Amino acid sequence: MSQSKELGTLIVVILKARHLHQPSFYKQDPYAQASLSGQTQRTKPEPKGGQHPVWDEEFRFPVLVDPGKDSVNRKLEVSCWKDEPRSEDKLLGKGIVDIESTLKTGEFDDWVPLETSGGARGELYLEMTFYANGPPPLNRRPSKIKQSDRLTRPQSYKPRSARFLITIPFSLRPTVPEDQN
Repeated sequence: MSQSKELGTLIVVILKARHLHQPSFYKQDPYAQASLSGQTQRTKPEPKGGQHPVWDEEFRFPVLVDPGKDSVNRKLEVSCWKDEPRSEDKLLGKGIVDIESTLKTGEFDDWVPLETSGGARGELYLEMTFYANGPPPLNRRPSKIKQSDRLTRPQSYKPRSARFLITIPFSLRPTVPEDQN
């Protein structure tokens, strides 16, 4: 039996998700999970995260060189789940990322589409960095998301308490004429 050799370390940051499937009326407590080469790690559930949770959690996976199994060891499976305290957790969506290009360039950051048998179920934003046990890659590319947008929710998201608050600036309020005698 051959011994697997470690090629390096893949650091995966599960940042946030958007447009997740919400199977019930109540706000869900979603968490994300990542699996590579038989090793699985998950984020903490975001209480009342709903369809647009933000986690910003980092995980480290060893990348193995295993002749004959490299195609399996190069697929990162990510998924989002609804935390169910009294029953089995529900799958909200899952996606697969081929990490082969990340191993060559050293970096990856992008939205990963999530799906189930029912179709598209939202997106998960991942940042990955590969640290090889050998020399570093020659070129790095810029991030696809602005630094100021890293941990923000979508523009359409408003907390429940802010939905019903309407304010009218003084300059737009109607004026009542004074009695002229």
